[in-house]
Amino acid sequence: MTRSGEALEKALQTLTAVNETAVINGDDSWCALDAFVQERRIRKVAVFTGCRSADASGAWSKVLNALRYSDCAVARFKDIPPEPDMATVEKMVSFLRQENPDSVIALGGGSVLDAAKAAYIVVQSNLPLDACFGSDQITCRFPGRDFKRIIAIPTTSGTGSELTQYSNIVNPVKKVKQLISDPVLVPEVALLDGALTCSMPSSVTLATGCDALAHLLEGWLNVNMDLNKDFINQAAALGVGLLQENLPAVLSEPENRRARKAVQLASALGGLTIRSKSTGLPHLLSFSWFGRIEHGIAVARLLPAAWRYYIGRDLVAQRTLEIGSVLGGSTPEAVIGNYEKLLDAWQVPQLKDFPELDQDLLDKTCCSAGANRMKLDLAPRPVPLEASQAVLNEILKQAFA
Repeated sequence: MTRSGEALEKALQTLTAVNETAVINGDDSWCALDAFVQERRIRKVAVFTGCRSADASGAWSKVLNALRYSDCAVARFKDIPPEPDMATVEKMVSFLRQENPDSVIALGGGSVLDAAKAAYIVVQSNLPLDACFGSDQITCRFPGRDFKRIIAIPTTSGTGSELTQYSNIVNPVKKVKQLISDPVLVPEVALLDGALTCSMPSSVTLATGCDALAHLLEGWLNVNMDLNKDFINQAAALGVGLLQENLPAVLSEPENRRARKAVQLASALGGLTIRSKSTGLPHLLSFSWFGRIEHGIAVARLLPAAWRYYIGRDLVAQRTLEIGSVLGGSTPEAVIGNYEKLLDAWQVPQLKDFPELDQDLLDKTCCSAGANRMKLDLAPRPVPLEASQAVLNEILKQAFA
């Protein structure tokens, strides 16, 4: 087996060892979906998709084909925009209450998966959506309750939402994305078919690949959450290596199925990483930039400045040297520099290339940090709330310099 083949096999072994989510991958994955539906005696399934991507990728046809012998009715909701807000989730809640399905499939990019998670838990808990924002709000209100969880079928390779407990939803009043973080959101099944990502435009492939890279590195850097998580750091290292080797191939050869599979597995490893170890300040800072810049580009380009703040803590500086075993570099600054060179090699745009990110927005970005305070607390080098505006402002200045 080649070195590349060994990496793919190791990635699959790592992902299938995850107990909370059954990971289905391979040529028989769609047959496995049919078997799952029949085993659970699911008679009606609600499928959430984006407006067009599920049709363009062939994913919708594959779902229908997989379920055609299972005596399972299918109801589809396909009005989910790229940045779903609270009103979108409320429409999805109404759809679920009307259809009353036995199960929910989310078929699309991270936005579709996140919105489906939020809608399904609102229907089951009868909580208002805004009561779900924050950490473990549903679990705290319903200790021990066994909620149904979605079947996730990603058609992009970036968010890793198919393996996470997170749902990001736009709050239009606060003009910021707000996070639901709760174990009850972890999907029950993740079906990975790299072929579904072949229809992504190169710009989306790049942005989602950058998102996956940020997840892997932000989680790996998070020294606060290392307890019994050595295998997570190893998974992150494996994912970074897969992206280094395969994302350029996907960008130059969009139909390269093997490289697509490798990038999708790297994205899933990123999801596994941030399921156990939280993302940090790049994600916090980008929450109010929706609609102005692709999320993956934003977090990837914000990371170096945040990283330089992090290495002011000795533990993070030491972790950075470990990351150097993959990115290269014998000092923390050299490792960060190599990361920046990697983004440049991929031709990732700079933040200053986006005029929509004006000074007024950046000022509001620093002020809105308290809406997601847990990101300040969980950063590799935590940020006190009272100092957050000054710290975040300095990070933004460096990121745009």
